[in-house]
Amino acid sequence: MKKTIVALVLAAGLLAVPSCKNLGSLDTVSANQAGAVGEVISGTVVNARNVTIDSDSSTKNMGTLIGAAVGAGAGQLLGGGSGRVASTVGFGALGAMAGRGAAKYGDQTQGQVLTIKADGKNGKTYNVTQPVYDGVGYIPVGTHGTLQLGGGGKFLPDGF
Repeated sequence: MKKTIVALVLAAGLLAVPSCKNLGSLDTVSANQAGAVGEVISGTVVNARNVTIDSDSSTKNMGTLIGAAVGAGAGQLLGGGSGRVASTVGFGALGAMAGRGAAKYGDQTQGQVLTIKADGKNGKTYNVTQPVYDGVGYIPVGTHGTLQLGGGGKFLPDGF
């Protein structure tokens, strides 16, 4: 019976960890982007490099806390007396490490670093790091589009 309870507690903890995000959304903006005024520049992608965009530390901290709680809860179900204390502390520490690792992996987004050469006489070159947007996909070298400056910046191929 104890093994079943431990398995259920661990499974519930894993469900609480965020899932892997592979694509960004063009329909969602951050709070600092709302109301931002920026310039729009036409240009062509001259270099594209695929990257992984890591989560912020608050997500990792949440994973650590959830993992520690789940691990400590599982440890409470094992042993008795001082053995229970040791299993609670040990499982709590293991859960914290697993939760942080799962949160780090689970909250990474696939992205690209794009170098865009602006159209026109000045021909300035700009870099932007952005997620791979759903509906757009990976943007290859030679793609023409618009670079939106301000509020974080983003490059969208013509037609989006």
